Amino acid sequence: MPIEESSPKSAATISTTSRFELAPPRRFILPAVLLLLSERPGYGYGLVPRLQEFRFGHVDRPAVYRALAQLERDGLVEASSQNPTAGQARRVYRVTSLGNKVLRVWMGVIKEEHDYLGQVLRRYQATGTPDSVLAEVEGGWAGALGLGWSPVSPTSAAPRRLVPLEAEADLASTETPSVAEQEAGSACPHVQRFRLVPDRSVVLIDVRSTVGPLSFGAVGVGGWVEAAVDGVKLRTDIAPSARLEIDVSGLRSGNRVYDAELLRRIDARRFPQAVVELRECAANGPGTMFRLTGELTFHGVTRPANGAVSVEVSAERRLVITGEQAFDIRDFAIPSPSVLMLRIYPDIRVRLHAEAELEEAP
Repeated sequence: MPIEESSPKSAATISTTSRFELAPPRRFILPAVLLLLSERPGYGYGLVPRLQEFRFGHVDRPAVYRALAQLERDGLVEASSQNPTAGQARRVYRVTSLGNKVLRVWMGVIKEEHDYLGQVLRRYQATGTPDSVLAEVEGGWAGALGLGWSPVSPTSAAPRRLVPLEAEADLASTETPSVAEQEAGSACPHVQRFRLVPDRSVVLIDVRSTVGPLSFGAVGVGGWVEAAVDGVKLRTDIAPSARLEIDVSGLRSGNRVYDAELLRRIDARRFPQAVVELRECAANGPGTMFRLTGELTFHGVTRPANGAVSVEVSAERRLVITGEQAFDIRDFAIPSPSVLMLRIYPDIRVRLHAEAELEEAP
């Protein structure tokens, strides 16, 4: 079913039409109870708040006692009575040796289910849709699932890229259009201003490290683009200009330790924004590919940047800008971050998806 774009009204629509609730895997309460009792023996009623830590929905006391009774019948837990100072004797449950063996098997089943769910996320990420990119950043699951990235050269002299690596063959085969072709279309379209839509604009920073690939992302890229649009094509004979503002203080990976180290190393409190300024834009053959020249200011250091991006113009006059670029963080006076045994290598890949809508005339 179609889902509307983010708004208070559409948020309510999503909540009433998605019909998804976070729920535990079938019979999850059994291995969950075994796991908690393997950490330390406990009373039945004391397991209820501990089970709620798994955040798998409502857990009540009767369900816990039913699970304990079944585990006890199967010989996976055993109970002993303890007499409190007053009142009825309480039963303390602990895991048996057989229970520990079964728990190990159950953990293998849960790992298998985790892998299958990971395949679902990987397939969704592979669709490459704008919402899949936003979900990757908002959920912080790219690094946790081991979603790899295209390798780049570890030196700052490497070619700078703002396009997916697999698109290079297409770029190499295209021919630059003639002046007459560039001037075809409407005689004199005027320059219009497009404002970036923060909740539809995202930056992803993919890094290599000693623990494998990591991905830091931030939703909320701001800024503007001034350009002439001819139908559904961007005109380059009338020079476009643009400014992108990236909130680097909002970069997150899903791991608080890694996030804290990254923000400390890039001095995010002192330099909370990275800014991209467009200087030149030229068509890179027919289609939606364009070669850009500009400047990137990051960590208080400004460096030239050039590459290629895809710019599509929707029928609603909305610009959709996608691309990627390889950088060496040492160019911006940033040492390679390291946390304990973790070391992040200096070559990084920055991916951008930005959407800009036409500003209404005052």
